[in-house]
Amino acid sequence: MSIPNTQTTAAYYLDGFATRTILFARLLKALGHEVVLYGVEENEAPCDLFVQCVTKQEQQTFIGAVPYQCVNFDGTTPLFLTFNTRAAAHIRSIKQPDDIIATIGGSAQHHVWEINPELKFLEYSIGYRGVTAPYRVYQSHAWRHCVHGYTGVDGGREFDAVIPPWFDQADFPYIDPPEDYVLYCGRLVPAKGIATACAAAREAGVRLVLVGHGDASLVTYGEFLGEVSTAERNRLMSGARAVLMPTQYIEPFGNVAAEAQLCGTPIISTDYGAFTESVQQGVSGYRCHTLGEFAQAIDLAQYLDRQDIRERARSLYSIEAAKVSYRDYFRRLDLIGKDGWNDSAPGFPQPQRRDYAVVA
Repeated sequence: MSIPNTQTTAAYYLDGFATRTILFARLLKALGHEVVLYGVEENEAPCDLFVQCVTKQEQQTFIGAVPYQCVNFDGTTPLFLTFNTRAAAHIRSIKQPDDIIATIGGSAQHHVWEINPELKFLEYSIGYRGVTAPYRVYQSHAWRHCVHGYTGVDGGREFDAVIPPWFDQADFPYIDPPEDYVLYCGRLVPAKGIATACAAAREAGVRLVLVGHGDASLVTYGEFLGEVSTAERNRLMSGARAVLMPTQYIEPFGNVAAEAQLCGTPIISTDYGAFTESVQQGVSGYRCHTLGEFAQAIDLAQYLDRQDIRERARSLYSIEAAKVSYRDYFRRLDLIGKDGWNDSAPGFPQPQRRDYAVVA
C-alpha cells in the first residue's frame, strides 16, 4: 500500500514515503514476487496490478489547502479511511493464504489488517513513531531502539529487522574534485538545523547552497535555490565539498545522508540517531556537537577520499544489498508456524580466521 496523500510518481521525489514505495515495488519485482499496488490514480512503480483506491480529485478534496507533506497520518480521517476501506475490500476479494500486506503508513493503515487479520501485516521501512504491525523492518538500529522506548518494548522481537533504505546508484553522479561550496538539502524547518547550517558555513568562510522547500526566511546565509529537479539536486550533491545535515531531532535514517555518499560526497551531521550508523567518523564525514566542530568539519571534508565514500555507500545502500536482506527476511517470515523454524538463516558471513602474533 502506498500512502494516500501522494502518488507513486517521480513528481513526489521530495517525499520519502512515495519514493520508498516505488523503490520497494522495484525490489519486490526484482525478487520475483507478484505485486499488487494500492495507490492514488497515477502510478509509475512496477507492479502486476495497480488498484486505484482514491482519485486525484478525491485526494485534493480530502487534503484541501494543507500541503501534502503536512497531512496527518490518522486512519480516522476521510482521506485515510476511504483509501483503507477500499484497499481492504479489494484485498479481501483476491487474497491467498501466503500473501503479505505491506505498508509504510504504520498505524494509519492498521484498519486494512483488521479486515484481513489472517494475513501477515508488515511495515517494511519504518522511519516513524506510529508502529503497529507484528512484523517490522526499521531503517536503522537507532530508530528501532527509539521506537521500543516510545512504545514500551523492553525486550527483543524475533520478527523485527533493520534494513537501510536503498537507492538506484545510476541516479547519483560522481565528481572529483568537487566545487568549493557546501550544500543543505531538505525541508527548511528549524528542526532540520537550518540555523546551524548557515552559521557553520559563515564561520568556515565557505559558500552555502540550499535546496528544498519550506520557510525561506530561515535562510540567513547562502544562496537558496528552492525546489529543483531530481537531476539538478543530485548534481549539486555530487559537486559539493560536503552536505550539511545538522538535524536537531533523532533522525530515523535521513535519505540525503545515503544519497550524498552515493555521490562520494561527505556528510557533516549531528552525532545521534541514524547518523551514528550512516556517517563513519573521519571516513565518510563528521558527526559534530558544537558550531566550532561543524566549521572544522567543513574544512576537513575536502581531504576525505570521495571514491572510498562512494564505494562504502554502494555496499550499504544499493538495491543488491537490500535484495539479499529482504530475501532472507521473507524466508524468516515464511518459517513462522512451520517445522523449519529452527533452520539457520542464510546470508550469515563465514567466520574469518585471523592469525595473531604471540607476544612473549
